[in-house]
Amino acid sequence: MRYWKQALRCFLIFFFLILMPVTAVYSEESAENVEEIEDTGEETGEETEEPIPESYYYPIESNNVQGWPQGPAIEAASAAVMDLDTGTFLYSKNATAKQYPASITKIMTTLLLVENCDLNDTITFSSIVYDVEEGSSHLGIQPGERMTLRAAAYGIMLESANDIANGVAEYIAGSVSAFADMMNARAAELGCVNTHFANPHGLYREDHYTCAYDMALIAQAAYKNPKFRKITGTRYYDIQKTNLTDEVRYLRNHHNMLHSDTEYYRDWCTGGKNGYTEACLNTLVTFGEKNGMRLVGVVLRVNGAGKAYQETAEIMEYGFDEFVTKNVKIGDSKTSFYDIMDLRYFGTASDFQSSVWKRRVSQGCRVAVTIPRNVSMQDLNCEVQSKEGVLRRTVSYSCGDWPVGTARGTFYPITGPVQMFFDRPSSWLELNQAARVSAHGNIQIESVEDLIEWISSIFTVCSQKILEFIENNLLVSAIVGFLALILILLFLIILIFRCKSDYRMEKRRKQEAVERRKREEEIDRMTAAEIEQELRAVMETERQREKQVQVRRAEAMRDATGADLMEKKLRETEELLDRLERGRRKR
Repeated sequence: MRYWKQALRCFLIFFFLILMPVTAVYSEESAENVEEIEDTGEETGEETEEPIPESYYYPIESNNVQGWPQGPAIEAASAAVMDLDTGTFLYSKNATAKQYPASITKIMTTLLLVENCDLNDTITFSSIVYDVEEGSSHLGIQPGERMTLRAAAYGIMLESANDIANGVAEYIAGSVSAFADMMNARAAELGCVNTHFANPHGLYREDHYTCAYDMALIAQAAYKNPKFRKITGTRYYDIQKTNLTDEVRYLRNHHNMLHSDTEYYRDWCTGGKNGYTEACLNTLVTFGEKNGMRLVGVVLRVNGAGKAYQETAEIMEYGFDEFVTKNVKIGDSKTSFYDIMDLRYFGTASDFQSSVWKRRVSQGCRVAVTIPRNVSMQDLNCEVQSKEGVLRRTVSYSCGDWPVGTARGTFYPITGPVQMFFDRPSSWLELNQAARVSAHGNIQIESVEDLIEWISSIFTVCSQKILEFIENNLLVSAIVGFLALILILLFLIILIFRCKSDYRMEKRRKQEAVERRKREEEIDRMTAAEIEQELRAVMETERQREKQVQVRRAEAMRDATGADLMEKKLRETEELLDRLERGRRKR
């Protein structure tokens, strides 16, 4: 045993004297190597940071506009921010490039739903609800299940239910393919440049694509619809039990910028729609209102839902902070209603007319423009365009070559035959100098001033013809005037009685409302015992009234029975008298 102790003691001495220094040296070398690696990582950033995606370097077209504030660089493959009121694109990154939309497709689906259907109608789903990819978002709709179209719209926008989207498409167009044709037609009508829809839900297909520019246009059209605005801004909605489902479906809007309990919440967010598939990555459309501006932001193909929210917040807050909307007044006219109707013909009688007639016909056209805060209206370019054959005027403002606001006015050509019901007066000669006479003998009005002169000449000629007719047909004119006066008086009398009736009805309603309010206040001041006592008194009164009704009904029945008995006795008496009379005659 002693030898084992000596051996162990020698081993410990050997360990402390030889192995410990070697271990210390090795530890120091390892620490130096770790520090070198960490230093290298800090200097290059290649070992500790994620690589920047190629999409980060895609072109931002709006940053190339002279005088335009530089927008933030983001990783989304395509993005856009548009002013919903003026249509101005405040931020545009690779905006017309082809991208896959995923579930933001449902914005177009819901737009067609609210535009073409009554949301109070009921939809019955068919087996088409099963025609979706396994694992995609749905609400478990069964064939034969019924719900209102309003509930279906909330299911599409809040829960992103693909099965409901299929059912709605079939309900509106008869089939998914026919509904896709409607979607494409509506997109073309809105001016989309690189969009083709193949289904109502957005699940990946090669021929189902759009771009950020087009999605902004579609979102703008949808947001103009008050029904859509209410749906997209709703945070929670409950779909009640249906004929095939005994449970209430509780929906929560998937757009996290609406919810204050998430890190992505923004108080200016008023709605939107998110989307995701493996092929499309994350997509997001967001509506926002702040500082009197209404914007929509679109980001497409973002790797990560959190990043999509962050980049949307960046570009939309850039829009709110760097831009302002201004109104521009153009096209003022000095012509009044007096000039149009030529009331000066009546001399000083026109002085007694209302001052309303002295207002100018046109107070000008207002164009709303959205421009950077550091840009003045004098820095903008203004262009007025006309279209041949139609009095169409388009006033466009631009900052450099970038459109910032447009107003359109359309005046269809007003034509009149040269040979009217009356001879052409000399006052038309001046009109012909400003107007173009077509080959068909019609006068073409080519400007607003020509139109005003033409209308003025019509009123002048008509007034002359009316006065001539009155002078030549005094009796007929007097009879017609008398009948017109009677009709006017009858109309006024009916109107007065109607107004009095409405006034009395309104007064009665107000009085009833006051009495009801007083009664409610009295009830509020009463204790529970007093209320119970009053209810019992009312019930006792009702009981007594019912008892009186029953008594009267019983008396009426007794009276009726007595009358029947009296009538029976009278008949028996008459029969007895008849028998006595016949017996007397026989004797």
